[in-house]
Amino acid sequence: MPELRVFLNDLPENDFNTIFRSLPVFYDRLEEEKGLPPWTCFIAGVPGSFDGRLFPRDLLDFVHSSYSVHWLSQVPKGLQGEIGEALNKGHVYMAESSPHAVFKAYLEQFQRDFSLFLKFHSEEMICGGRMVLTLLGRKGDEEPSSGDCCQLWELLA
Repeated sequence: MPELRVFLNDLPENDFNTIFRSLPVFYDRLEEEKGLPPWTCFIAGVPGSFDGRLFPRDLLDFVHSSYSVHWLSQVPKGLQGEIGEALNKGHVYMAESSPHAVFKAYLEQFQRDFSLFLKFHSEEMICGGRMVLTLLGRKGDEEPSSGDCCQLWELLA
């Protein structure tokens, strides 16, 4: 019987306790419904930012990231004008009224972050491993603030 190893990742400030408290019920159901002993599945929490390496090289067969890689690692540089004024005043996102420099700054930060994400986590994966990423996107880049993807940011603002 193969053993399944599951590593859950989140920032150290977040709380794994709810997940860990539910594991005995999960293991009971695994045994009752599937007839599998609890030692066929091992689950561990790995605190840390996915913006860097989390695991040793060649460890992971499968990586899944759900709705996380679109979050930036830091506020993009270049959101201030020459005299220090905020170019995106009143917004925590790329709003329709944001100048082109704001769109460019967010794009460049995302490209840096995403490239590093792929680099670091590809090192952690075995040769032939698989990665599934689920993230927000939009149809085109003509107007970055258009469409449904910005409704969440409007609520935050």
